Amino acid sequence: MSNAVPPPITAARQPPSLLRVAGGLWFAALAAGVAALVIAFLDRESHLASIQDTALGLDPGVAPEDAEMAATIAFWGSLGALAVVLLITALLVRLLRRGRGWARWALLAVLVLDAGAVLLVQAFLGTDAAGFQPVPHLAIAQLVLAAVALAVTLLPPVSRWFRSGHPRP
Repeated sequence: MSNAVPPPITAARQPPSLLRVAGGLWFAALAAGVAALVIAFLDRESHLASIQDTALGLDPGVAPEDAEMAATIAFWGSLGALAVVLLITALLVRLLRRGRGWARWALLAVLVLDAGAVLLVQAFLGTDAAGFQPVPHLAIAQLVLAAVALAVTLLPPVSRWFRSGHPRP
């Protein structure tokens, strides 16, 4: 027994252009975050010396070895936090671009963690000196781009696309 009428073929609906814009913004945010990590790593000696000087300035009675250890923990801890947030964001954006709407809400939670990581970077790798400081400024740019990208994914055309029964690749 066969049916003379073939089953309907559903055409894959293309994602709205706003979702592609959001993907570009996420990519730019991740690029800014990675650039901040690379620059901080390349300039780690001056950052470590600055953090160590700050620690010694706060309490002159601290042993230099202890100040060095505190500086190392602060530097690598803040970079590690930012790197983990960027990795989680990259994984969730990949799922989002594949049509998983729940990833938007996970990215909202990650954005809060991102704000904390950026505050750590700002506190430990920023200085009071005037002028451009690449690491903290790139980290802030990354946070702003991620927030704008998340806002774009919450707009009605994108939400309708996620709610529709579009085929997922």
